[in-house]
This record gives sequence, C-alpha cells and structure tokens, in this order.
Amino acid sequence: MTTEEVAKVNLSPRQDWPDAELLYEGFLANPGTLRALQQLCGFSDEQAASACLVSLRTYRRWRSTGKPDPTALRLLAILAGFIPWTGWDDWEMHRGYLFPPGFSRHGITPGQVQAVVFYRQQASEYRRRNAELTERVRVLEAERTAAVADAAVGTQVHALGVQTAARDSALEFDTQRPE
Repeated sequence: MTTEEVAKVNLSPRQDWPDAELLYEGFLANPGTLRALQQLCGFSDEQAASACLVSLRTYRRWRSTGKPDPTALRLLAILAGFIPWTGWDDWEMHRGYLFPPGFSRHGITPGQVQAVVFYRQQASEYRRRNAELTERVRVLEAERTAAVADAAVGTQVHALGVQTAARDSALEFDTQRPE
C-alpha cells in the first residue's frame, strides 16, 4: 500500500502500520481499505469477488469507484483476521492461528484451544491430588510428632527402669552384707 493510499484510508502514514489498524478500519467499513484487505487476505480479484458473493465485474467496480458494499468490507476484514466479538479486542486470526493482542508469532492452533478443556481437567486433578497428599503429609507429621513424644516417654521409662534396677540392686546388695 502506498503512502497516498494510506492517507486516503486515514491510517498511520508509516509504511509498516499494523495490520490491526487496517482490520479495524475495514470492519468499520472504511471504503479505502478494500484493496489492502484483499491483499492482506492474499486474494486475487476473482477470489475476493467469490468471498464477497458478488460477480467479478461488481467487485472490480467497487475497486474502481472506491464505493464497496460495507458488508463486503466487514467480511473481508474478518477473513483477513479481524475478530469482531466483545472481549476479543485486538485479537487476530492469521493462517488459522489465533494471536493475542501484541503478538505476531507463536499463535494458538485450534487443537490447542480444544486441549484447554483437558488442561483444566488435568489441573483440577492435580489440585485434588495435591490436597490429598498435603493431608497425608499432615497426618504423617502428626504421627511422627507422636512417635517422638512416645520415644521420649520410652526413654524416660527406660531411665526410671534403670534407676529402679540400680536401687533394687543396691538394696539387695545392702541386705546381703553381713552386719
């Protein structure tokens, strides 16, 4: 697109203006976007006419007069990647890939979108299993604390047993001594 065409469309004067701006203007039915939208779609005149459901003659008339059908412009903008629905502002579709705002590489495939359901199920299962394991760790830590306390009591009992045995032994020794 030449600088003059860009000025007619009322887009940024740069040669590398973003596709998002063109797509938005096309969806607003700006008549100056017809040729650029066709190029962005990669359509020949015949393909563009077919996509707009008009004859080649009608399509060429639109291009020459600069007065295309507004619905056709909106359709071409969508076919070029514009996503017109609420909540999808600045998202785009190109070559079968969905691109979030500001991204032009590493688009999202339909398969990845379909897999989101399974990712959510998997995440839910991980959360459930994590809660299960967290509870198991809590129980084991409580058991360990109880076992340590039991061991401490056992050590005290053993120490008392040793003291008692020593005392009994001393008493026995005292009773065996001749007086």
